[in-house]
Parts: sequence; structure tokens; C-alpha cells
Amino acid sequence: MKRNWRVYLLSIGILILIIGSWKFYIIKYDISDYMLPSPEKVLFKFIEILLDGTLLRHSFATSMAIILGFGIGSGLGFFGGNLLTKSRSVEKTIMPYVFILQSTPKVAFIPLLVIWFGLGFASKLILVVLSAFFPVMLNTLMSFKSIDPSYFELMNILKATKRQIVFKVKVPLSMPMIFAGLKVGMVQSVIGAIVSEWVSGQSGLGYLLVFGSTQFSSDLLMAGIFATTFLGLFFYGIIAVVENKVLFWHRTKQIVLEA
Repeated sequence: MKRNWRVYLLSIGILILIIGSWKFYIIKYDISDYMLPSPEKVLFKFIEILLDGTLLRHSFATSMAIILGFGIGSGLGFFGGNLLTKSRSVEKTIMPYVFILQSTPKVAFIPLLVIWFGLGFASKLILVVLSAFFPVMLNTLMSFKSIDPSYFELMNILKATKRQIVFKVKVPLSMPMIFAGLKVGMVQSVIGAIVSEWVSGQSGLGYLLVFGSTQFSSDLLMAGIFATTFLGLFFYGIIAVVENKVLFWHRTKQIVLEA
């Protein structure tokens, strides 16, 4: 417990040091608000757009794309990874194309998605789905392949059905790696939603950042950046909480609790 308090105090101290250095730099070198607004002006702007509903409206638009896109993408990724483990030949045929698509920057798809689906929610949703799909699918595939074959031999001796093998063996033993993929997928989903709103969005936090840039409003830009950070931490935290609840038995969680 004492160690945890020390970590929290150290984290708060680092935050205070960063804000203090930020303020000191502005005062010492007489930096204009246009180039770098002061911490208090960014805070006031953040409170302003929060109270007038601007921040909540755009945060809701981004959140809906993240929730729907991540849900669809991670679900498809799980079932896709599971299907690829059923046939070695199918895996060898499909995986090169999967790696090609995974290595392609998702931002490159935005202009094509805009042509196909137009500006707005549809193109944003598809990009988020793609961002979540690949990390979850690859982690699901690798986790299923890493399971000790003796577990499957035991289930065959017990005459288990395919459904029982999946939910009694594959899923429980693969959960640590699957949650790792979900975490990466969530981070990528947030990034995908924000970036797509830069190009094709008509609302959302990415759109708010573009609007602040066109207005040369540095304080609005900084407030928007902090809003995207908080949103990303919020969704990542949800995955982490669920992971702690589901994987309370896992060795890594026990080590954290003992520490």
C-alpha cells in the first residue's frame, strides 16, 4: 500500500513539474498565446466548451463511432482468428493478405472510404472497424495456436463437443492475449476515429481540432487534445477494468495485487 501511495505521489509530482515548466517557459521567453497558450487559458477554454455543450456534443459523436466500430471490429476479429485456426491451409493462404492490410496505414484508406461512403459517420465507422479488427484477430489466432495440444487431447478423450472445446479450453486459456489485443484495438479505434474526423468528419473531437486549427485558436486546440486524451484513457480503462474482473485468477494479476 505504501508503495502505491509513493507511485501516486510521484505521478502527481511529475504532472505538477510539467505544468510548472510549461508556465515558466511562457513567462521567461514571452511566448504569445497564438503559439502556446498558458495552462490556465487552456483550462478556462476546456471549461467553456464543456459548459456550453460543445465538448459533450462532439465527444458523444466520437464515442458512438468508437463503441460501435470497436464492438463490430473486435467481434469479427475474434471469430476470424478462431476460423483461421481450423484449417492450416486456409491460414497460410489468408495470412499474407492480412499482414499486407495490417501493415498499410489505415489513414490511407480514408480518401477511398470517402469516395465510396461519403462524408460522415459511415466512413468513420468503417475505419474504426478496421482499426480494431486486425489486433484482435491476430492476437486471437496466436493465442489459440499457443495452447498446449494436450488440452485438446484430454477434451477428445472426454468426448467434448466443438462448442465445449471452444468455451472450456480455447477461450479461457486465450483470454490474456485476447485482452492484450483488445487493448491495442481500443487504442487504434480511438486514433482511427479522431483521424477520420480530421478528413471526413462533420462532428466529433477530430472535427473540433480541425475547427480550432482553422480559427487559429491554440487554446481550443489544446483543450481538444486533452479531451481526446481523456476519452482514450476512459475507453482503455474500461477494457482494463473488465480484464481485471475476468482474469483475476491470472498470475500477472496476482503479482500486481501482491505488490
